[in-house]
Amino acid sequence: MDVQEAIAYVNELVFAKQGRWLEQPEKVVFESAWLDQSYNDVVKDEGYDLNLLQRRVAPKLWVLLTGILGNGEKVTKKRLRRIIEREMLSLKSEELHLSTNNKSNLSIVGGSIPEIPKFYGRTPEMALLKETLAQERCVVLTGVAGIGKSALAAKLVEAIVPGSFEFNKIIWKSISYGPLLPELVRELLKSINDLLEEKLDLPESTQDRVSMLFSQMQKSRCLIVLDSAESILQGNREIDLNQYGKKYEEYGSFFKRIVEDEHNSCFLLITREPFMDISRLHRKGQAARIIKLDGLGKEGLKIFRSYGLKDEDKWGDLINTYRGNPSSLIMVSKKIKSFFGASVNEFLKFNTILISDILEESLDELFRDNGRLTGLEKQILLCMVEEVTSSSEDVFTFKQLAMKVKEKYNNETSISQIFEAIEALEERSLIEEKTKDNLEIAFGVEPLVIKYITNYHAKKALKCA
Repeated sequence: MDVQEAIAYVNELVFAKQGRWLEQPEKVVFESAWLDQSYNDVVKDEGYDLNLLQRRVAPKLWVLLTGILGNGEKVTKKRLRRIIEREMLSLKSEELHLSTNNKSNLSIVGGSIPEIPKFYGRTPEMALLKETLAQERCVVLTGVAGIGKSALAAKLVEAIVPGSFEFNKIIWKSISYGPLLPELVRELLKSINDLLEEKLDLPESTQDRVSMLFSQMQKSRCLIVLDSAESILQGNREIDLNQYGKKYEEYGSFFKRIVEDEHNSCFLLITREPFMDISRLHRKGQAARIIKLDGLGKEGLKIFRSYGLKDEDKWGDLINTYRGNPSSLIMVSKKIKSFFGASVNEFLKFNTILISDILEESLDELFRDNGRLTGLEKQILLCMVEEVTSSSEDVFTFKQLAMKVKEKYNNETSISQIFEAIEALEERSLIEEKTKDNLEIAFGVEPLVIKYITNYHAKKALKCA
C-alpha cells in the first residue's frame, strides 16, 4: 500500500467517525509519518510552520486515529504505518475467508440469482438478514428501486455453508411476471422435488398443493426467495383493503399460513412495496419480520473512488443528495466522469439532480393513473414539493402538513386518513422523518422525489398544452 492509498483509507474512516475529511495539514503530517520523514523536512518541502505541525496538528491527529484505529494501542508517528498495515491485512484476510470458505456449494434452483460484480459494504445489514432468516418463517426485504435488495440477498445466499444450521436447500425465483398462486406452488414443488430427486405427482386442487408444499418444507429446511414480489400486489388501494386484488387474493391466506403454521423453512420476499398483511402479523408477534433497506453511508465513497472522481471533500454532498442509493451513485459517477472530467465540483456548479432509469421507472409506476399511490398521498407529496420549491421551508410538522393539505384541496379528509397516508409515503421512502430544532418530529421530501415530481408535472402540463 502506498501513502496515497493509506490516506484515502484513513480519510474514509475519519469521515465515517466525524463527518469530515482530513484537512491538508493533517495529510501532510500523515504522509511524513508514513514515509518516516522528519517534520523539518516537511517544513522545507511544503512550506508549513514547524510549530503548527508538531505541536497542534500532529497531537490531535494521533488522538483521533487512536480512537478509530488503535484497538487499545496508542497511534503515534512511529507506530502509524504498522497499525494501518495490520488493519488492512486483517480486512483482506476476512474478505478471502468469505470468498473461499463461506461461498455456498448448495444447488440453487427455480431461477438464477443476480450476478453482483461489485458489492459495497452492507456488513450490518447482512448480519441482520442472516439472523432474521434463521429465526422467522417469512421475511420481507423492502426498499426503493436500486437500493440493493436483491444484491444483499444474493450475497447472503452465496455465503450459506452446506449442511450448516441455516438452510440445506435454496430456491430463488423472480415472480416479476406475476404468477397465480397455483402456478407458483407447482413450480416450487417441482424445484424442491428436483433437489430431492423424487418423482412429482401433483394433486389437482390448490389447497392440496399447498399442503404438499408444507409437507416438503417440514422435511427439509428450505430458503425460498421470491424476488420482485411487488408484482402480486395489484389491489386498488383507493377503494379496497385487499392489497392483492381479486386476481391474486389467494396469496393473502397463503402467506398467513406460511407465518402461522409449523414448518422448518423460510420465505424471503424481496419487494419495492410493503406487504401490509405480513406487517400486521409481525406486530402481533408472529414469526414474520420486515427489514427496510436504506442507502449506503461511508461505503458509498468506494463507488466514487472506483470511478476515479475528484474533489473528495464534496463526495459527502453526493451521498446526501442521492441518499446513498447505489444505483444512483453509480449512475451519477459515470456521468461526472464522462461529462465533467471526473470533477465533482464542476458537476455541482450546475445545481442539478439526475434520476436513474430504474428509479424513474419505479416512480412512474407509483404516480401513474391507477398507480400504487392513492389520491391523498399524491396530494400530500405535491403540496410538500410546492412549498419546498416556492419557499425556504423544507420540513413540516404533522400539524402544518394536515392544515396545508386541507386548505389547498378544500377537502374533508380526516386526520386518521392523513396519518395513514404519511405512514404509507414514509414506508415507500418518498418522504423522510426529520427532527426540528425543538425536537418535534417533522417530515421532508427526498431531493430525488422533488426532482421527479417537478419533472412529472411539467411533462403533464406540456401534454395538456
